[in-house]
Amino acid sequence: MVIHYLGHSGFWIEMEERLLLFDYFRGDLAPLKEKVKEKPLRVFASHAHKDHFNPEIFSFMEDGRDVRYLLSFDIKGDPQIPENADVQYLDANETYEIEGLGTVRTLRSTDLGVAFLVITNGGTFYHAGDLNFWDWEGELKEWLAKQESVYKQEIGKLAGIPIDAAFVVLDDRLEGNFAEGLRYFLSECSARYILPMHYWKDTSVVERCRELPEAKAFAGRILDTVHEKEWKI
Repeated sequence: MVIHYLGHSGFWIEMEERLLLFDYFRGDLAPLKEKVKEKPLRVFASHAHKDHFNPEIFSFMEDGRDVRYLLSFDIKGDPQIPENADVQYLDANETYEIEGLGTVRTLRSTDLGVAFLVITNGGTFYHAGDLNFWDWEGELKEWLAKQESVYKQEIGKLAGIPIDAAFVVLDDRLEGNFAEGLRYFLSECSARYILPMHYWKDTSVVERCRELPEAKAFAGRILDTVHEKEWKI
């Protein structure tokens, strides 16, 4: 399979039998639009924030192509969704069998919407959406404790599951706490490759993450999403 990074939290994956698109916000969709002529596409959006849900995803609905949208429950009712779109809304903490795809398990986000665990016959993928330990400086201790508790509870549901590619939040706005969520993910989960995402202006967080003591054991498996945009795995 080939994984393509579109920026922020957006990725698309080309597999032998299908295409997957996650949390499109920005970036060039032209190569994917060419591929949709050949293979079915399943489009995921983890929640309604504009940096995760861009109505441009509905531009794939052309010429009877096999395109289906798997959207978080909080997006339902958005007036930008075409009436003729093939949409299924997914609730948190549920398991769905999706025809022509496989199994989709959803986790509860610590912000809005859901995270996705997608299990197909060609690979298993985790996309965090905004599920992260949002360890903001200056927040109330009680709020932070709840954040940490929910995050660890949800990530614990992935323990022991072999994941081929994990798209995990790394947010520079958290300053010194930028990697707290990813640190815990590394300690609990098994993934062949980890692709940091969701960083904004300070792209150095990716290299700093790769230099963390906890990350040393994952040398070569935490991919450089700043300087590389395509990986064959």
